[in-house]
Amino acid sequence: MLLRPATLALALSGAAHSIPLTGRTEFLQAAQHDVSPPLWLLRPVGPGNSRGEREPRPVPLPAWPAPERDPVLQDTVPFVLEPQAGNSFDGIGQGIVAVPPAQAFEVIGMPPDPQGDVGPSHYVQMVNASLAVFSKQGTLLFGPVPTRTLFSGFGGPCETNDDGDGIVLYDPLADRWLVSQFAITDATAGPFLECVAVSRTPDPTGGYARYAFSYAMFNDYPKLAVWPDAYYATYNLYPNSHTDSFQGVQLCAFERARMLAGEPAAQQCVRIAPGVSGIAPADLDGPLPLQRRGPGFALGFGQNSLILFAFHVDWADPANSAVDSVELPVAPFTPACSSTRTGTCIPQMATGASGLDALSDRMMFRVAYRNLGGVEALVANHTVKAGDSSGVRWYELRDPAGDPFVFQQGTYAPDASWRWMGSAAMDRAGNIGLGFSLSRPDMNPGIAYTGRSVSDSPGVMAQGEAVAFIGGGSQVGSTRWGDYSNLSVDPSDDCTFWYTGEYIPADGAFNWHTRIATFQLPGCAPPAADFAVWVSPGRQTLARGRTASFDISTVALRPTAADKSLALSVVPPLPAGLTGSILPLSVAPGQIATLTLVAAGDAAAGEVPFTVQAMEGGTLQTGSGTAAVIANDFTAALDRPVAVIGAAGTTTLQVATSVVAGTAETVTFSAARLPAGVTAKFEPASVAAGGSSTLRLSGSAFLQSGQTIMRVTAASASASHRLTARVRALAAPIARISWPPRLTNLSGTAPIVATAAASQGTVLARLELYVDDHKVQMVAHPDSPAVLDWDTRGVDDGPHELSVRATDAIGTQGNSTAVLVWVGNKGVCGCSSDGGGWEALGFLGLLAALRRSRRSASIRGER
Repeated sequence: MLLRPATLALALSGAAHSIPLTGRTEFLQAAQHDVSPPLWLLRPVGPGNSRGEREPRPVPLPAWPAPERDPVLQDTVPFVLEPQAGNSFDGIGQGIVAVPPAQAFEVIGMPPDPQGDVGPSHYVQMVNASLAVFSKQGTLLFGPVPTRTLFSGFGGPCETNDDGDGIVLYDPLADRWLVSQFAITDATAGPFLECVAVSRTPDPTGGYARYAFSYAMFNDYPKLAVWPDAYYATYNLYPNSHTDSFQGVQLCAFERARMLAGEPAAQQCVRIAPGVSGIAPADLDGPLPLQRRGPGFALGFGQNSLILFAFHVDWADPANSAVDSVELPVAPFTPACSSTRTGTCIPQMATGASGLDALSDRMMFRVAYRNLGGVEALVANHTVKAGDSSGVRWYELRDPAGDPFVFQQGTYAPDASWRWMGSAAMDRAGNIGLGFSLSRPDMNPGIAYTGRSVSDSPGVMAQGEAVAFIGGGSQVGSTRWGDYSNLSVDPSDDCTFWYTGEYIPADGAFNWHTRIATFQLPGCAPPAADFAVWVSPGRQTLARGRTASFDISTVALRPTAADKSLALSVVPPLPAGLTGSILPLSVAPGQIATLTLVAAGDAAAGEVPFTVQAMEGGTLQTGSGTAAVIANDFTAALDRPVAVIGAAGTTTLQVATSVVAGTAETVTFSAARLPAGVTAKFEPASVAAGGSSTLRLSGSAFLQSGQTIMRVTAASASASHRLTARVRALAAPIARISWPPRLTNLSGTAPIVATAAASQGTVLARLELYVDDHKVQMVAHPDSPAVLDWDTRGVDDGPHELSVRATDAIGTQGNSTAVLVWVGNKGVCGCSSDGGGWEALGFLGLLAALRRSRRSASIRGER
C-alpha cells in the first residue's frame, strides 16, 4: 500500500527552507520472515571475519562560510580529573580465538565498524559482519561468528552474505536483543536487503525471529534504534552499491510489536531528498518510557543548524502516517576535513600513513534519548573543525516531542590532538559521557572518553579525559577508520557507560583490534528503590473555577517491583482554594494514574508546586509538578482535523475561541510545521477571547506532495493553547500528450491521446483539450489514458499548439507541454512537397510567428 509523497518544511535563519521527501511513503511487508532455534545450536558458517569494505560513500553537503572561531569551543580540560574507569578488555580483532573453539578471527577488510550494546548480563559486540557475546567481566562466551550465522536456514542473501554495517542493540523495554546487517542481492540491480533479527528471550545466544526488509536502492550506512512503537532505521541511499550518486536519506519504521511476537511484520519508509547530512534515529536509554505517546525521532544537521525529524507512524491506518520537522539554530561550525576533496585529514604517527577519514558529513551513532522523569532529552554528536585540528561537537536537546530546543552544546577539543568518530549518551542522573578516537602526528590512534556532570557549567565536559587504549601502530594503506563507534549505558545500574572503538596494534592495514571500556561519572548511583514515579506535564496552567489533569506515571526499575502495589498521594497539603484527587489511588508499577486539580473561583493566582509520592511498604518515591493558577483563560478549537491543499490553491479553517474564566484577553494566533510551499495567514491575526479567526493556507504553484501535523498556537497574556491539524499538500496533476508527436500533419477528426496522473491522496477528475491556449468545448474525459477526438475543421489551416489540462478532485490543475502540429484540411500540409510548409517557415520562425499572431489577436481583443 502506498502513501502520499511528503515534503518537510524547515526554517533557516528566519527564511523558508525545504527538504522534500522525494519518494512515496511505503507500507510493505517484510520480504521474508521466520523463527530460528537457539543461536548456540546453529552451526557457525565459518570463522568470524570482516568483509572487504567498499570505498566510503559521501553525503554531499553544500559549502558554507567557516566561522572565524567556534563560539562553543572547549579548549581546556582539568587534567587532575578523569572519569572513574572500570573494566577494559579486547573485543573482536585479528587473531582472537572463538568460543566454542574454532579458527582464529581473521581480518579481511576494513574498517571494523565497531559497535556493541550492554544488557543485564551480557555485552554483545559487532564488527561489520561478525558478532560475539561477552560476559560483563570481559570473558568471551560465544563467537565471534559471521553475522549470517543468525540466518542459518533462512535462505536468500541474509543466509549467504556477510555484507556488514552491523548494528546490535539491547531493547530495555522488552528485555530483548536486536541485530542487523545489510545484504546485497545484485550489486547493480538489487534488491538490497536489511537483515534484522530479534531475540525471542533475554538471552542473546538463544533463538531469534528473523526478517528481511527489501529496498530498490542501496541502503548504505544503516543505523537502527529502539523506540516504543517501532524499531527505526536510517539509510544513506544510492542507486546501487557501485556508485556515489547520493539520492538522499531514507527513514524507516519496522513493526516492533509483531517482531517481538515473532509474527510477520511490515515497514513504513519515507525518503528525504539531498540537502541534509546523514541522519541517525533516536534510540531509547533507561527504564522510563516516553512521557507521552509520540513520534519516532531522527536527527541530522544543516548549515549551523540541527534538523529534528518526527515520524508519526500509524500502524492501524498507514494513510495517517506523516513526517514533519523543525530546524534548530546552533553555534556556527565547519565539518572537519571539509577543505579536502576526500574528507581525509586526521594525522597519524607512522611514516607514510595517510590521513584518516573524519566522516564529518553525517551525525554520529547514537542519538540517545532519555526520560529523566519529567524532562526528556536527546544527546547527539558529529565531528567539526576545531582550530588546526578536529573536535567533537555535542548537543543536548530538550522537549523533542513538544517545543524542542538546544539546552546546551559544546565542541570538545581541549588541546591540539584530533578527536573524531564520537558517540555520546546520558546516565540516569543526567550526566553525559562522550567516547571518541584520538590521534595526532606524534601519536598512534587510540580510544578515549570524557564526560560532564549535571553540576558542571553548560557546554563543558569538565570531568577530565581518560585514555582507554593507545594503539601500538598506525593504519597504513587505507584512510578508513571506524565508520562509527558506540557508547551505551548499563541497564543494571543505569550509570555505567560501555564504550567500544578501534585501535591498531602495529603499523599495518588488515590487523585492527577493538577495545571495550567502561567508566562512570560522579553523582550517579543505582536507584535505591525498585520503582519510580514522575508527573507529566511538569507544569500547566489552571484557571479559577476550572480543572487541570496531570499523569502520574510509574515504572518498575527491577523485576522485584513487578507484583507491588503503589499507594499514591499528594504532599504537602494543597493551599486553600485548590483541591486534588487521584484515580486510582493505587497502581502497579508501569500503570498510570490521573491527578485532577480543581481551582476555586477565589483561588490565589500564582505558581503552586506540589509533590506526588508513591509508597510501598517502607519505600517512598516522589515526583513533582507545578500548577500555575491564573485568573483569565480561554479555549480554542479548529473546525476540522484535516486540511487538504493543492498547488496554487487555498483552503481555510476556522479557529474559534471562548472565555472560560475571568475576562476576555487578546488572543494571538500562529502556525508552524507546515509542508514546504504552504504559507499560513490568520484573518485577523488576533481577536478578543470569544472571537474567531480564519486560517488561510496557500500553496505555491510548485507545491510538492506531503503531509505534516500542523501546530496552531493561540496565546494570550495569561495562557497559551496548542491545536493540531493534519495538512495534506497535493502537487499539481501531471499531464502529457502521447499522440500526436511534434510536427505532425492533422486533418478531419484527429484522436489526441493524453495521459495524466493525480497526486497521491486525490484522484483525477477530468482531462481537457486546449488549442492555442483556448479550451476546446465538449472535448474532455474523466479518466487516463484518454482519447480526445478533436475536429480540426474548427480552426484555420496552419500551425497550432495542442495541450491538455488535468484537474484533480479538489480542483488543482496541471498542464502538459504544448505540442506543435500542422492542420491541413484544404489540401495544404506542412510537408516539403507543398513548399511553404514546415521547411519554408522553419520551426523556430514558425513558433515565433504563431506567438506574435496570438499577441496581436490579444491586443485587438483588448481594443
